[in-house]
Amino acid sequence: MHIDLNSCFATIEQQANPLLRGKPIVVAAYNSPNGCVVAPSIEAKQYGIKTGMTVRDARLLYPPVIVRTPDPTKYRAVHMMFRRIFRDYSPDVTPKSIDEAVIDLTDTLGLFKGSILDIGKQIKKRFRKEIGEWMVCSIGVGTNRFLAKLAASLHKPDGLDVIDHTNVLEVYKRKTLLDLNGINTRFQARLNAYDIFTPLEFYNAPLELLRKQVFQSILGYYWYLRLRGHEIDAVDFKRKSFAIPMPSRSRPTTHGN
Repeated sequence: MHIDLNSCFATIEQQANPLLRGKPIVVAAYNSPNGCVVAPSIEAKQYGIKTGMTVRDARLLYPPVIVRTPDPTKYRAVHMMFRRIFRDYSPDVTPKSIDEAVIDLTDTLGLFKGSILDIGKQIKKRFRKEIGEWMVCSIGVGTNRFLAKLAASLHKPDGLDVIDHTNVLEVYKRKTLLDLNGINTRFQARLNAYDIFTPLEFYNAPLELLRKQVFQSILGYYWYLRLRGHEIDAVDFKRKSFAIPMPSRSRPTTHGN
């Protein structure tokens, strides 16, 4: 299950100040014409305002847009609140950023009544009850992290979607290569060079073509599995400890576990 807090910083500002709710606002690095927009609200996005724009450009699109500067302490507090909610459903929670997280329900789904969609609905209700009534999130469910993230992008804001064997090909038909998490313009160009222009063509590409020609590495095999819903991205980032080298030559130097 991939959870994405919609328009995170702007939504948190609207939750904290009811006078901002329902209005186009942006959180920008600086409240000056050249300040970079880091989070437009859902309402601001309707006017074409996007992350990365300058405040000047945002005001060209919608002159009355309200500008707020970041409040990291407030955002971290909300992040910790939604992490606590997630841990009620599984101990395996992976924060992807301050506004995104993945919950692995493989070993805990059987502990809860109802379907995985019921759990998603419950999380949405708890967001509004325990964090704030203005807080919304998009939730995606899939057999791997890749499909769960793609599902979370289908109906923003406030979506709840599942991608599995029954609909994965239909989803691929409606998406572009750049809609797939992990595919950038460089990888898109590689795929295009071998007449792969859509996610569905990517899915149908032979394994040997992907491994030996397109990616020319094990990445081709990883993508072959990822597109079919196999989990290969659950990397265990275990904390490593490093000993400080001792100046004496009589003692060996340790470089890790």
